[in-house]
Amino acid sequence: MEFRVLGPLNVCDDDGRHRTPTAPKQRQLLSLLALNANHVVSVAQIVEEIWEYRPPSSAVAAVHTYVMQLRRFLDGARRGPGRTPGRLQTRDQGYLLKLNAGELDLDRYEQQVRAARAVLDAGEYTEAAEQLRAAEMMWTGPMLVDVPTGPLLRAAIEVVERDRLDAVPQRLGAELRLGRHHEILGELTALVHQYGTHEDLVAHLMLALYRSGRQADALMAYHRLRARLREELGTRPSARLQRLHTRMLSGDQRLEPPSSSRSRQSLNLLAERTVPAPRDSVGDGGLVRV
Repeated sequence: MEFRVLGPLNVCDDDGRHRTPTAPKQRQLLSLLALNANHVVSVAQIVEEIWEYRPPSSAVAAVHTYVMQLRRFLDGARRGPGRTPGRLQTRDQGYLLKLNAGELDLDRYEQQVRAARAVLDAGEYTEAAEQLRAAEMMWTGPMLVDVPTGPLLRAAIEVVERDRLDAVPQRLGAELRLGRHHEILGELTALVHQYGTHEDLVAHLMLALYRSGRQADALMAYHRLRARLREELGTRPSARLQRLHTRMLSGDQRLEPPSSSRSRQSLNLLAERTVPAPRDSVGDGGLVRV
């Protein structure tokens, strides 16, 4: 079977038949179980997810009913003695959704991103960019966009979406390493419009603009970030962004595209002098962190 959560919820069996429940609470329960696949989800957790802090007196009985209905969706008309346990199993005051390796698209996505990051760390920028882009293509919309969410699902979705937003700048950093600033400029502009205070994205946009001969626009992107950080968060751009801004003002040759052996050597010098930074400030491949 295939379970998809990177977009609308979708479940298909091996014959391509859709087995996605239509009732909102069943969809919510199935989503919670899928994101905790092969681990027990307690009845108490299910009640908290579906009704948050105001469960009805019949909540536990309702959960049992939803589970029974989900079993019908997932296992079909399974009959007869000696049949193997179904996908949805009762365990220790809770339920476990049994999934095999690769059946959940989220697992495939995370495996792809891990592999891409390993390649990126090894300096294989072309392969890393291709693998990260392939991972991005697994998404068909916001995660579980058509499923009602309670506190547990919201927290789980936030973690996945945050990692997704880390992976995108890493791929764009690899593209910049390859001199593809013209190709990604439109995408970066749209992303910065959506995530205006994300420093990695702004740094990439600044560098793409600068390398495209648009120094004034690159500097304006920095000033817009500085204004938004001051107004919305009461902070200022990081030292990394300030250094990038200063280098653009001085026309630092190390910011030029990696189109010659001289500029490639400059990029290596930048990487050697990179200072350690928290994960959320990494992602530019060592281009602008000095």
